[in-house]
Amino acid sequence: MLKIRKQDITSAVDKPFSIRVDGRAIEAIEGESVLSALLAANIRQLMKNDYGTESGAYCGMGVCHCCLLHIDGKHKQRACQTVVKPDMNISTGHNYVIEGGE
Repeated sequence: MLKIRKQDITSAVDKPFSIRVDGRAIEAIEGESVLSALLAANIRQLMKNDYGTESGAYCGMGVCHCCLLHIDGKHKQRACQTVVKPDMNISTGHNYVIEGGE
């Protein structure tokens, strides 16, 4: 089931496509960041920091490191600086360094 964007300030101009976040499909618009798509789908809790505390985005421009996600098989990718692509796979709420994952 596709999670519809409910947090956009204005209507999206381009045709949306689907990305997968934690196994669920959400809408994304070409050219926007992963962070923008997540926030539009009302997904706020993004990652666990290196101390195991959950956090959301803070600066939204790549300075604070509070939006690091597992994106398309790579851990600690900045959601605010990664442009969405169709069928992208994203995992939130993890820290593969402290959890010992790959």
